[in-house]
Amino acid sequence: MNRAYSIAEEYEIIREKNKNELEYRKSLLYSDIPRLKEIDEELVKLSIDITRAILGKPEDSSVLVKELQSRQLDLKIEKAEILTSNNYPKDYLNMKYQCKTCKDTGFIDNEKCKCYVQKEINHLYVQSNLGKILGKENFDQFMWEYYSDETMDDNISPRENMKLIYSKCVNFVKDFDDHNTNLMFIGKPGLGKTFLCNSIAKDLLDYGKSVIYKTSSDLIDIVRKYKFDFENEENNEQYLNDIYSCDLLIIDDLGTELSTQFSNLVLYSILNKRAQNNKKMIISTNLDIDEFTKIYSDRITSRIFGCFDTLEFLGEDIRLKMHKLI
Repeated sequence: MNRAYSIAEEYEIIREKNKNELEYRKSLLYSDIPRLKEIDEELVKLSIDITRAILGKPEDSSVLVKELQSRQLDLKIEKAEILTSNNYPKDYLNMKYQCKTCKDTGFIDNEKCKCYVQKEINHLYVQSNLGKILGKENFDQFMWEYYSDETMDDNISPRENMKLIYSKCVNFVKDFDDHNTNLMFIGKPGLGKTFLCNSIAKDLLDYGKSVIYKTSSDLIDIVRKYKFDFENEENNEQYLNDIYSCDLLIIDDLGTELSTQFSNLVLYSILNKRAQNNKKMIISTNLDIDEFTKIYSDRITSRIFGCFDTLEFLGEDIRLKMHKLI
């Protein structure tokens, strides 16, 4: 099911719920206070009479319309007085909306309401496979103190190196619509690769961009499952299309999947189709360049190192440092 359809369906469910709740409130009060039912029925009839008067002879209808509207106002006042005298809010028998701005339609003058935009973002979060983790792992929560100031063999400290990487990631998000950059994060485990992947994903999701985040092994398993599940071909095709066409695909832990002819074919297909669609990617791996070239074919390595900006993470495992401080 595509995202637009599921959101439209969600609004239909909300409107049906609103309608059912109103009918329930009416059923309770109509039996206890029959006059309320009489008023509502007369209000409906008056609305029809006003419409007929306007459409019938507009030039002669002004006096009649004013009389009908006056009667309409009297009934509304009587209705409000009955409700309040019985300890009910005066709008108790009005339709209740989750969003009063668009009245749960999702649109205002053919423009998306802010509630619709928020639902799109919520759906993007679900689709991304990241969930609540982005509340903890984002740019604002980045901890510089775990990166050493001591210069390493390549004449740069882990902290200075991370500042360069961090800046590159922030600009990747800020200028997202104006560049064709792909990022490749290389480094040992525990140096912040996944954290920065999550930080980028959160900001883009909040901007309404579609992001899918998968480990390489999960991605291969998903493609295998959906490709050969012939009972749900239509839905599966939509999901696979999302992988090829989402605004950003993040593949974490590349190199941990079982390397087979099928997995390599899947990886190359994703790289190739996303390149053709001008869709961006981020890949993170614990492998160094030598290890990477031994595992993957020349066409995969050339596609990645030819089309991705490679960022190497330096330092010691942050998770071990955090554990020592606890």
